[in-house]
Amino acid sequence: MSTRTARLVVLCGFLMASVGLYAHHAVAGVYDLNKEVVLQGRLKKLNFTNPHASIELTVPNKDGKGATDWVLTTASVQNLTRQGFNKTSIKPGDILKATILPARNGNPAGFIRSLDLGDKEFKFEID
Repeated sequence: MSTRTARLVVLCGFLMASVGLYAHHAVAGVYDLNKEVVLQGRLKKLNFTNPHASIELTVPNKDGKGATDWVLTTASVQNLTRQGFNKTSIKPGDILKATILPARNGNPAGFIRSLDLGDKEFKFEID
């Protein structure tokens, strides 16, 4: 294989890989990057798995009747671990305050920008 052909193969591979990464990280297509919402509720479940951890948070409705379960995505497990957050940092039943980017479609979902545990706050970047 010539050097020119090898370079072309490498370039094509890089371009194909970058398209897949862009599609996976299209946060702007799912969440409203121009709006932040603060939620306070009780942790129902923590999913500490890759590619992104998530929590299920039960938030009382504004009218005082009932509650809504929100599914909130956060940064990667590696990002969380670097900040000292791990699967034992929170447990079901804990009261949490989350600042999120809400889902564009109006569903009770969002991307967590920060998580306030009372004694410690974690800030998450989109990764």
